[in-house]
Amino acid sequence: MAGTARAVCVTSSVSLRRTLRRTFHATGTMVEFADGVAGSDPLDAVVVIDQPTYAGLDDDDRAILARGRALIVMGASLADDVVVDALRRDRWNHVIRDVDDPDDDELVVTSVKLFSGDIFGLEKYLSWGVKVNSAVVHTYEAKREALIAVTGSARDGGARRPTIARIESVVDELLMNAMYDAPAVANGTAPETPRRITDQVGDTEAKLRWASDGRYFAVSVEDRYGALSKAAILDHLQRARLERGRPRTSEESGGAGLGLFFILSSVTRFIANVDSGLRTEVICLFDLKQGGRDADPCARSMHVFGQG
Repeated sequence: MAGTARAVCVTSSVSLRRTLRRTFHATGTMVEFADGVAGSDPLDAVVVIDQPTYAGLDDDDRAILARGRALIVMGASLADDVVVDALRRDRWNHVIRDVDDPDDDELVVTSVKLFSGDIFGLEKYLSWGVKVNSAVVHTYEAKREALIAVTGSARDGGARRPTIARIESVVDELLMNAMYDAPAVANGTAPETPRRITDQVGDTEAKLRWASDGRYFAVSVEDRYGALSKAAILDHLQRARLERGRPRTSEESGGAGLGLFFILSSVTRFIANVDSGLRTEVICLFDLKQGGRDADPCARSMHVFGQG
């Protein structure tokens, strides 16, 4: 791994400490625990803190945490506008809502990606050996065929009908973002509102991949622009709060704005991997064990890699 693998965990929760000790040990990371920021040295370390502790810090203490390699806040929710606004701070690029029973695998892969710099690939979030499908999409017809293939795979994998509907809508939106919005943003022009849908070749091609390990169904869409930023994600999320619950199609979504909000409202986990100016990969995970009634109103976690 690049540099020293070190984590500073600021929490008084015994159960969370036990989880963090177990997961960071699995990655060969040296773990230090603290009840507060005073006396801690987060320089070049991954900092993990629970939301109640973070909420009680003053600006000076939060600035100390920002010296770390990355900040992971446990127990924070993207449904909370205060949290979304606070995410604009440097280094806070990771939110995991589940604090009492977090997913060990999610913490492990997040740690490994942060220290290794190897951030791309949906395989990292699935069990080893799963079959990964792929398609290159550059026309509206190719997009239609890809959606049929993805939803068929989800159905064969045991996804419930509401989950299949969310997968279809999210993949549609991700492809539209990659084919039309990403090149527009990279070129400094606003995406069309509404997007112009034709049978012609899109502004660029998108690489679609999908797979399932029985617990999660994962999809990823990659473009060659690397123009997605955390600030843009948060801007769209906050601006679109009032649109919650209104059905939308990709044609009327108004570009990446409402579309990103819709995606974050439909998935279990949202991961954006960005190599600025070169490549963006958005990965979305869907919990196959969730039914329609117990579906989350917002992603349980968000991770943005490749940005300070």
